[in-house]
Amino acid sequence: MKISILHPFTPQAAGVLENSVPTYHSQPHFKAMEMFANETGYSFSMEYFTSKIKSYTLAKGAITYTFFPVNFKWNGDHKKWKKQNSKKCLKAYSNKTPDVTIINMSGHSSPFSYELSKIILKNKKKYIAMLGGQHYTVNQRNIEYYKKAHHILVHTHLQKKEMKSMDMFKNTDIRVFPLGVDCGIFKPIENFINPTPSLLYVGRIVEWKRIHLAIKAVKGLVDSGFKDAKLNIIGPVSSETYLLKLKEMVSNYSLEKNISFLGHKEHDELPKYFQNADLFTLPSDKETFGMVMIEAMACETPVAGINCPGGPADVITHGVNGILTTPEKYTDEIINFFKNFDQQKNISKQARVKVLEEYSIEATSKVLRTSIESALS
Repeated sequence: MKISILHPFTPQAAGVLENSVPTYHSQPHFKAMEMFANETGYSFSMEYFTSKIKSYTLAKGAITYTFFPVNFKWNGDHKKWKKQNSKKCLKAYSNKTPDVTIINMSGHSSPFSYELSKIILKNKKKYIAMLGGQHYTVNQRNIEYYKKAHHILVHTHLQKKEMKSMDMFKNTDIRVFPLGVDCGIFKPIENFINPTPSLLYVGRIVEWKRIHLAIKAVKGLVDSGFKDAKLNIIGPVSSETYLLKLKEMVSNYSLEKNISFLGHKEHDELPKYFQNADLFTLPSDKETFGMVMIEAMACETPVAGINCPGGPADVITHGVNGILTTPEKYTDEIINFFKNFDQQKNISKQARVKVLEEYSIEATSKVLRTSIESALS
């Protein structure tokens, strides 16, 4: 029995270094698959496109990573990732189709996903459509693609509710697939107290992530008396232009001693950064379900997010387990958070409670197993 999770794009297009995929990208999927594989003996594959000329595989634990060459025309361009295609992948699926394939693509879907779905159905196998993002392209191709999927997986209840109200998804089976973390790895340091506010950002360096709001928040903290407030910025650079703007902003605010650009870090390095931060900044107003949000909260590092449709609003309750606000009030809410130590401490505790109750890796594994077994039956 073979099960595959296919990400029909190059890691580069998703802002991930290809050689870091097994240790950085889609870790909840990997860990849930590995638990399922060890229990059942099924064969599991995590699949991507690659800019390399030939297909290749890597093994990590019980999971095989497979990379199919992307058609050269769409090679590595993150702005064109929804148009990426792989003839080698289509050929491989035509020759030997997995019993169940989970296709991870945005709500816009892609011509490739549709072509692959036809091959899967022709060979009498099943596919599950897994969606990220709350933006959808409505056309006949996509309607057919979603209707013929065994079911659809999304990561938040808010997204499911929105989709249920759309004609495009009428009479489709939509299920919530929580992306959990290993709470034994992502955990707080006991009795740890920072002498001064310590903020953290982890993610791609690109305009729509709005990292400049986090820098403005640090400027606000410094002006409010927290002279030694810190912000560590971690992540790969998707926009050199935006990075230069951020560094210029830091210089103009005279925050060189307060803000550090640490570059890319491997996934197993991240817990120590979460553990040593007081607040995780998630200033984008286009977030869906950021895993870094859950990883931070598991370490008792609450998140300062923007109240927009998607992940943050589905997880964060403002003033209870984190900050949920607007771009205009972002700085003020962060300053207030650090001015009330008792409230800060309680919010931090409740952040981890939320993850333990709803976003453990065990919860992710349970939903994945139910999802696959229902498709197999």
